[in-house]
Amino acid sequence: MIGIVLEPLLESVRQALLRAQCASEPVLVAFSGGGDSTALLWALHSVAPPLGISWLAAHADHGLDAASEQRMQHAETLAAALETRMLRGRLDTDAIRSHPDGIEAGARRARYAWLLARAQAIGARFVLTGHHADDQAETVLLRLKNGSGWMGLGAMPCLGPHGDPVRVLRPFLGLRRTELAAAVAEIGLPANRDPANRDPHFARTSVRYGLLPHFQASDPAIVRRLTRLAARARAARSAVHAQLVAQLSLRWDAGAWSVDRDALANLPAAALAPALDLLAKRAGLDYPPSRGARRELSHQLLGNGPIGCDIVRGWRLEGDGRRIRLLQPRIPGPPFAYTLRVPGSTSMATTQLCIRTRQVAVAEWMFRHAPNRVALGTAFGQASHVEIRNRRAGDRIRPLGCSGHRKLKDLLIDRRVPRHQRDRLPLLVADGHIAWVPGVTLGHRFRIREGERRAWQVEMIETNDVAERDESNTPEIDANGSNVASPRNLYLP
Repeated sequence: MIGIVLEPLLESVRQALLRAQCASEPVLVAFSGGGDSTALLWALHSVAPPLGISWLAAHADHGLDAASEQRMQHAETLAAALETRMLRGRLDTDAIRSHPDGIEAGARRARYAWLLARAQAIGARFVLTGHHADDQAETVLLRLKNGSGWMGLGAMPCLGPHGDPVRVLRPFLGLRRTELAAAVAEIGLPANRDPANRDPHFARTSVRYGLLPHFQASDPAIVRRLTRLAARARAARSAVHAQLVAQLSLRWDAGAWSVDRDALANLPAAALAPALDLLAKRAGLDYPPSRGARRELSHQLLGNGPIGCDIVRGWRLEGDGRRIRLLQPRIPGPPFAYTLRVPGSTSMATTQLCIRTRQVAVAEWMFRHAPNRVALGTAFGQASHVEIRNRRAGDRIRPLGCSGHRKLKDLLIDRRVPRHQRDRLPLLVADGHIAWVPGVTLGHRFRIREGERRAWQVEMIETNDVAERDESNTPEIDANGSNVASPRNLYLP
């Protein structure tokens, strides 16, 4: 018979599963083997079978102390006692320790990334965690301590955002830590004790054993008040987001979430923060853009130029024309470099291109833009080493017609080369000087000079097309000598 101590746990889990509508499907339980997750796994073991729900436990070993392996084995023993199979995973300890936001944040993000990946692998739409009301109160105080706006005070939702492939479900947010501890004692299962939960160097620990007890001494109801504040903040945030979705024309656009530029620019100043918070949440960011980023974006929105605003750690707002997109951090492509035969052909496995160089008579097309071929003067043929490579830090070029050199990075930004293409763009380099940036410009020193009758033609051909091409099969050129696939001449100073 279930006692009065255990019934609230069972009912909380049962109602959470019903509200999430996850009957007759698998779920994954984040299982550290501590008291909270043990209470959760026990309750799920009792509640899930009548609902047709199957479940697995998942234990992430952070490897931050010598006893972590022992705790994982103990968690597996606890899971077996509750007739549950447990997935084990060892996280990247070095990455956690070197995380820019500290070990605590690094461990949390690594753990969630691993849990969500495991859930997708088994076809589960929900990951259950043992967070409770005291955790929620601590999170609110942490947000206040770190200067969060009102949106951050919503802390942890009971159910993660709709539309996420895997949603986090927290059935115990209405229960206190003492209730879960009493339940675990009633069950009689020995729970793990993680020393990190007592480490005073961690921000949450200082709140748990310092700040929160200080408030509770004068107001025993402080946890209830803080959780109620979180619920109200989440409700307000949800209502504001619902209004902004339609107003901003929020949508998935070419691999990124985007909003209408004019609608964003016309928002009241106080609405910009929730608008960017909405965009960040849809993109999967854990936090909204900073105050400095909002200030810079507001300044850029006043003008008619392109939008380019860094958010945090590689996330970036970019816009040109009608839409503003939030782009994920760029993952640099691997470096490549190939020595070119001049004249001759060189295949590039990493780019699936073949570069062909040959000397030809000067023709009219050579003075017009053609994105896949270029004609260079005799200075190019006199180079002792010619290579094709991607960009390097510090690259500079004197663009055709310019009086001085420019950083290649600035040039690519000005010519609106998409960020994801910049590291993969093959550059033609002769004796250390950039001779050609395909689709952008050629180096001024390698131009065809007056009186030269022969030029070096360099042509990029897709590898699988090489066998089908012959000397007369060149790109289609219009009456002005421009490639018809390109709408404008990019060879501008």
